[in-house]
Order: sequence, then structure tokens, then C-alpha cells
Amino acid sequence: MREELLDKEVLAMYDVRGIQSYIFKTNKAKEIIGASVLVANIITDGLEKYKKELDTAEQSHYMTDWHNDDPTAFLKDLSIEMQVMFIGGGNAYVLFRHGAVCQKVNRFLAKHVLDETYSLNLAVAVIEKTESYNKDYNHINDEMRRIKAYMPLAQPVGAMPFMAVDSITGYPITYMENNKYYCTESKLKRQAFPKDEREKVFDDMVTGKGDNSLLAVCHIDGNSMGKRIKKIMGGEGKKHKVIEYYGEAILTMRSLSKEIADTFRHTFDKMTEYMERLSPEVKKTQHKLYREIIVAGDDITFVCNPKLAIPAVRYFLGNIGNDSEYSACGGIAFFNSHFPFSDAYQVAEECCGSAKKRAKQKENHGVDDEIGNFFDYQMCSNIRAANLSAYRDRQYCSDAGSFMARPYYVPAKNDRYRLNQKNQRYSICRFDEWKGQILSMPRSKAKQLRDVITMGKNAMDEYVSFLESRGYGSYRANIDQYPVWYDVLEVMDLVMEGGNENEDNDQAFK
Repeated sequence: MREELLDKEVLAMYDVRGIQSYIFKTNKAKEIIGASVLVANIITDGLEKYKKELDTAEQSHYMTDWHNDDPTAFLKDLSIEMQVMFIGGGNAYVLFRHGAVCQKVNRFLAKHVLDETYSLNLAVAVIEKTESYNKDYNHINDEMRRIKAYMPLAQPVGAMPFMAVDSITGYPITYMENNKYYCTESKLKRQAFPKDEREKVFDDMVTGKGDNSLLAVCHIDGNSMGKRIKKIMGGEGKKHKVIEYYGEAILTMRSLSKEIADTFRHTFDKMTEYMERLSPEVKKTQHKLYREIIVAGDDITFVCNPKLAIPAVRYFLGNIGNDSEYSACGGIAFFNSHFPFSDAYQVAEECCGSAKKRAKQKENHGVDDEIGNFFDYQMCSNIRAANLSAYRDRQYCSDAGSFMARPYYVPAKNDRYRLNQKNQRYSICRFDEWKGQILSMPRSKAKQLRDVITMGKNAMDEYVSFLESRGYGSYRANIDQYPVWYDVLEVMDLVMEGGNENEDNDQAFK
């Protein structure tokens, strides 16, 4: 921290980097779930821990319960040394009376993150507080972007040549549990695993062993959250005025952060209820076929049985905007349970990015420049799928062009921005229309259709003529729909006959 800030009031912003890759660095359910527990509230836990190490009398001057405290305490009471303004978008914003105290807290938090996780990095941006919240908010976010751009991702010292190493992380072996050896990072994750949970939670999800040992990791992320905040705080549009004063800004940002968290949490909980209703159609078991990994504001990741993945993501996207103005995009990676989880998550994240890219195309925007709910998915049959764009350029093109129609648009029930008509050509309804026809033909014929689509136009024309001659449907008249056919065919073993909770809305959309 610059020396001139040590005696001044400052605003600090904290961001723990690399959380998702940290969680999915391993294939062990105990370590993945333990890691998600470790990082869930790591900043607030660290601030609370720092506070508890102070004298009892001094603790009252450090305010960490931003959900329940007086939002203007720091502004009114000069004895307040630190107050958490709000936490949102994975970042914590904290006010300090003196930069010197902020410096002490920063050092403590960096060590706390290291002690708790072993390898995560804490990014910290600090600026001098002014009287204008709007100015300070933009300034500190610019500063955080600059710090992240130049901040190296520090890693713990690796193993010496004579040390045993962990095969996944490359870190030195330091711990033994049940005659198995682990590095310190794995030890910390395993110790955080909830005592009341089964270690074989992912094994319980798969439909069966061997060829059926597939899982799905799903990633959902809210659309244009930064833009929404900027619009509210910056006075853009008719409904908003510029918010300059800190007291009003803190109230607004706390309310907005809570609204986002509550909306996405509520929709996620309704989605899990929906998965519970579908689960008996997939597998008779007393165990859940899904597991929450992260639900933090608008950032959601969960693992589930592959047959539940598309229905679940569709349910979430179809319902997120019912009682709110929020929208989101999703990505799904289907993978064998022995496929590296870190790569599978990366594919899910890139699928979500692919969905956002289509949603953000100008011609797909709504009347108020809002964007819709899209999702994409990918089968991870090859390790190279982790580089999704390059993989698809190689594997999903023939002389007829790309044979992939996704990402798909999920129609909104409350279509306040008139997005449904704008995105009709991308609607998941097209997938549903062909799903029934394709699944009704013999599986051998469906597999052959899938294969010939990859061979190009001539092979496809010939096989489509054969199918029609055998009475398997009107494919020739709709041959331009072959990318949708391939999307269905690629996941035909994972598609449920039902699993469309949004059916009434989809029918209206048509």
C-alpha cells in the first residue's frame, strides 16, 4: 500500500482468484466438496477471525455482519475502524478508517487464505475514499482489473527431486490417511468435507458402472450483472438516478446484492425440487442424483446424473426471470467419471461462455437491450475438448458446414422484453420437435444417421433418402435442420422422454 494512504480513509476490494479450478483440481468427491466448503465464505471468515484476535473492547469497532448491521455506521461514528459494505459477485468491499489498519488486515487475510487452502491467491485493491461512491466504485474496479492483469499467480514451492509428489497437483506428499498419501492441499480439502456426507456421493449419481458411469457438471452465470449495477448506480435510463452519497449507495448495493443472491438461490432450490421429481425416472436410489458445489450470488455450479442435466438447466433458465428482471446462461459438460474434473469444469464454463456469446449478439437483444437465457453442452469424449472452440472447429464441421445448432435459447415465461420471437430460430423447441422423431426410430438407424452427418452432404443425402423410403419421417424436406438432428443424436442416450417443465411456455412460444 502506498505510504500516503496509511493515515487516510480507504476503500478495499478483495477477490480470491482461481476458486473454480481449485475446487475441480481433483477427481475425488471428498476433495471437491471439501474445497467448496473451504472457499464458501473465506473472506468473511477471515475478517471475523482477525476481529476475534483483537481485544474485546476493540472488537466492537470492526463490523463484519453486513446483513444485519447499521449500513451507515462507518459514516456516522468515527470510532468505527472497519465495516464490510457488502459482498457481491464474489468480491468483498470494505471501508477502513485508516489505511494502516487496512494494511494489517490485508496481510492477515493473505495468510488466512494460504493457511486454509494452501494454494489460492488473494487479490486486493485499495483506493483513497472520497465523498463520491460512484466515482470510488468505478475507480476501485478499474484498479482491481489492473492488479489482476499484472498479478502473478503465486504457487507453493514444488517438490524436491527426492520427495514423493501428488500425481494431480505435483505438491510434496505430507499426509497419510487410511494408508493413502496426500499433499497438504488435499489434506485441507479432505478435512473440510462434511462429516454427515457420503464420500461416494458422485458414485451414487451415475446410472451404472462401466459404460454408464457418466456425470454432468453444470455451470450457470447471470447475464450482464456488471452492466445492471452500473445502470442502477450510474443513473442510466429513466428509472435510475446517479447515486453519489455513500449512505444511499451502501443501502442500494446491499439490497441489490441480497436480491441477486436470494433470486438465484430460490430458483436453484426450485430446480433441485424438480430434479427430485425426475430422479425416479432415472434411477431407483435413496441417494440424491445431484450435488451443489457453488451457489454464490449469480454464480452456480453443480454436478448431477447426466440425464438430469439438460432438464435441470432448462428449468433454471426458464424460471429465473419469472418474478425478476434477471436472466442467465448455462453450460453443461458430460463426462466419464474418470475424466479429469478440472477439464470437465473448464468445458462447462466455456459452454456457458458460448451461450453468452450468442445471447449478446445485437440482433438477439430485447427491447431494452436485455439478453436472453441460452445454454450449450458438450460431450467430453476427448481430453482436447477442454479447448472447446478449437475442438469444435476440428470435430464439428464437414463439407456441408458446421453440424451443430447449439447454443439453444430457453423461452421466457414472462417475456417482458419480447425476446422469444427475436430468438425463435435458436429455440430449444426445435430440439424438442426432433427429439421425439429421432428417438422413435431404431437405435441402430439413429446411430448411423449420427455418423453420416459427420461425413458430409452426399452421405447425408443418401441416408436421408433411405430413411424416408423406410417410413422413418420427413427428413428430406427439413434437411437444413441437420445440425439440430446431430445435437439430439449426440445426447440421445441421455435425453429423457419427459424432463420439460417449461412445456406450457414452449407451446405458447411456438
